[in-house]
Amino acid sequence: MDPAEERRNSKSQKDHINMQSYVSDSEYGIPRRCPCGGRIIDEVRRKDDYDTLPGKRFFTCKNYEADGLHYRQPWVIGVQEEIERLTKRVEEAEEVMLGASNLGRQLDRLESSPSIDVDSAEALGNSPGLVKPLERRKWGVKEDLVLISAWLNTSKDPIVANEQKVVSFWKRIELYFNASPQMIGSVPREWSQCKQRWGRVNAEVSRFVGCHEAALKEQSSGQNENDVMKAAHDIFFNDYNVKFTLEHCWRELRFDQKWRSHVKDGAKEKRKEPAPEVVLDDGDVRPPGVKASKVGKRRKHRNEAAFDRVESLLAMKNMYSKQKILDRLLAKNEETLSSQEKELKTKLIGEML
Repeated sequence: MDPAEERRNSKSQKDHINMQSYVSDSEYGIPRRCPCGGRIIDEVRRKDDYDTLPGKRFFTCKNYEADGLHYRQPWVIGVQEEIERLTKRVEEAEEVMLGASNLGRQLDRLESSPSIDVDSAEALGNSPGLVKPLERRKWGVKEDLVLISAWLNTSKDPIVANEQKVVSFWKRIELYFNASPQMIGSVPREWSQCKQRWGRVNAEVSRFVGCHEAALKEQSSGQNENDVMKAAHDIFFNDYNVKFTLEHCWRELRFDQKWRSHVKDGAKEKRKEPAPEVVLDDGDVRPPGVKASKVGKRRKHRNEAAFDRVESLLAMKNMYSKQKILDRLLAKNEETLSSQEKELKTKLIGEML
């Protein structure tokens, strides 16, 4: 074959393969129109037809040919991809609406602030009503501890668990944080601020956990907890070139399962001493899952109903026995009754009335 002809054939084959790849990559969701220009029809496969694609219904090009240049999308796959695309658009719209509401609040604050004569140099320098750029509010120790408590209580909810979106999860944390009694009198925080702060706290504490474990492994005889903490801070500074300033957060999270140290104190024991039996404490027990929590909740309600029924039956039985005793006392002659029987009779009559 002529070399020029061979080059032309290889180029045309390459273009054909590239076009098939483009058509395959563009086949997403429910197609509206085929790349060839043909309209999409609903195809239902017959029972005796064999096909490697899943399902019996297809979104197929009217001019379909099995050359890889036409659409033939299975119905189940197309609908699933279309739902995912619409879900993503809804989440993006929610974020835009949330940003618009925050922007509206900022505009309201700016409009409510007093007007300033920008042309006046004296007003720029001395006016008490000058609106200065907002300074970043630093997070204090109290706010960090409340944020940690909010995150732990929200993330460990066995009923909701992780069946919630990111915005919904952090809005719950925002409500918990701002509703805390320790935050009375302080400016409320938004969910985005809480999320950003928790990201830093989580990252820094996780790094320090590794440094603390390394310090525990290097602990020598005669060193106490203060010496271990000093060594852990030195290791953190040598590794990351910054000082660890979130020790209060680490002390709050150190006993939680995620940030717990796996190095036990006194690890350097004598070899002759037998290894102690490992006993799981309450923190090592796996927390109940979503289904187990829901079943336990329903079971608890059923048990409460059974207990209420038993209590009502016992109360009816007690009332019936008192009624029988009172009937016997009333049937006797008043003169033959003893003092105790008279007191019991008076008491039962008072309870019945």
